[in-house]
Amino acid sequence: MRLWADFHTHTVKSDGRGTIRENVQAAAKSGLKAVGITDHGPRGIGIGVENLSVYRESAAEAGKLEEEFQIRVLIGAEANVTGTDGKLDIPPELAGRLDLLVAGLHPFVLPDRGSEALTWLLPNQFARVSRFARERLRSGNTKAQAEAVRKNPVDIVSHPNLMLAVDLDELARVCARYGTAMEINTGHKYDKEEIVTAALRHGTPISVNSDAHTPSGVGRLGEGEALLERLNFPMEQVFNTRSDFPAGKFRRV
Repeated sequence: MRLWADFHTHTVKSDGRGTIRENVQAAAKSGLKAVGITDHGPRGIGIGVENLSVYRESAAEAGKLEEEFQIRVLIGAEANVTGTDGKLDIPPELAGRLDLLVAGLHPFVLPDRGSEALTWLLPNQFARVSRFARERLRSGNTKAQAEAVRKNPVDIVSHPNLMLAVDLDELARVCARYGTAMEINTGHKYDKEEIVTAALRHGTPISVNSDAHTPSGVGRLGEGEALLERLNFPMEQVFNTRSDFPAGKFRRV
């Protein structure tokens, strides 16, 4: 299995340390054919882009970099799920025009409704140190992420079950229905085998990504590739191996 793309990386436009050029250069150097620039949505506290115009600015730069480095540069966003109704901080009119929409649960976001800060996000802070609280909140977290997939053109769910606990089987069922991939994130240490086994049970696509926040992390996908090979995950269900995935799938902003 050869993973030819890293669909999830960050730059200085959100909470990364490298520029778009540096990420693209690192991807080309590692032999990738495509790289995703997916800076955090604006409601991520301390990590989000300043405003939505950042994505248009990044798209303008991408074309020049593609020509210079001979690599596909996909401009997308890692949207934050901002409510249990599945709303994202990337509006539909922009989400539908991005090359790539990644969406995930993060513990520090500005919710759309203040009540959800008290009933959903703040309790999840306690869940990080309490297994009881983590299990109690799993249902609401699962609903939030699943509704995000149902209501938005989400290509990839970022790091499921990492920061906020979810029911992986329920999420895998929803993702399989909508053709959305669950991510194996090589940039974080957590139980990734259970994600693969849930995807195997439900025929859900997988995407292996670095979630790189520095150029040196771009393209470091070996851990995920080895995991998929060990568990005999079908190659045709892996986004990073499908030669048809970028063609016609993504739209330039």
